[in-house]
Amino acid sequence: MEIKKIVVGMDFSEASEIAVQHAMRIARHAGAEIILVHVGTVLATGEPVSHMTNTTREQWEALLREELSEVRDNLEAVCERLRGQGVTLSHMVRDGFADNGLTDAAAELGADLLLVGTHGRTGLKRFFLGSISERVVRLSRTSVMVARPPGADTGGGYKRILVPTDFSLPADVALQYAFAMAAPDAHIDLVHFWQMPLAATTPYAPFKAAEEALGSVRQAMAQSVEQTGQELLEKHLKKGMEVRFKSNEAAPGHGIQELLEENPYELVVMGSHGRRGLSRLLLGSIAEVTTRHANCSVVVVRSDEDHSDDA
Repeated sequence: MEIKKIVVGMDFSEASEIAVQHAMRIARHAGAEIILVHVGTVLATGEPVSHMTNTTREQWEALLREELSEVRDNLEAVCERLRGQGVTLSHMVRDGFADNGLTDAAAELGADLLLVGTHGRTGLKRFFLGSISERVVRLSRTSVMVARPPGADTGGGYKRILVPTDFSLPADVALQYAFAMAAPDAHIDLVHFWQMPLAATTPYAPFKAAEEALGSVRQAMAQSVEQTGQELLEKHLKKGMEVRFKSNEAAPGHGIQELLEENPYELVVMGSHGRRGLSRLLLGSIAEVTTRHANCSVVVVRSDEDHSDDA
């Protein structure tokens, strides 16, 4: 797995500056190029504007041209500030809304990673879908990093990475991304969350087993998970990196948040099953919940499996 082209959503806010810092960190480590993309209103040549007089249309077009020129100057200023650090930088402006504009640009440019910042709302607002970063995670066919501070690190790569796994193809691809983004002396925790069958844990379930039998089932499940995890480690053995496998009996969303609160991770890298249609309009996937509530940056990795139902 290689990361060779990175697209960064740029709106000149503090959040997008943090995204740029992360992009530089990854690009220096992986040898990638960076393309800064600003999405806004771009006037098409000869575009008809209804309900406007000629004078009003001319004023509107002049305003848009002035704004576009300022945006391009600001993008160039950011690139100029970052040049000389061993990273190739360029920029572009796209017409449209930020979420669709960024995801379309990343796909058309063949990006390996799309970075967006988050304004870090807290409290009740975090329980409602609507932020641009969340919509980008939902819509993008490209792997997405929702960047949170701290971003800058002259050493390159990330040293403490959490990789939740369900042993699926998307989770396997996410582990490859984690390796690509990890520092040479990184510490990676590969964690699988599992739970007992609902019928065994419901007090009034008609097929509830005796306590000893439940204990045997729990032990067998734990051993099976541990064996599968160790086999995965052997398959992806990386010299110089400390990679550990853990299994936790917990719901994935809750378990991930507990680990993030208890450990100083710099990054979470996780797969997405990329559901389309109505299911993508409903918030609730582990990837989206983690992206919203994590206290560090999160990468949601897309795999070929994500696009198998795009017809």
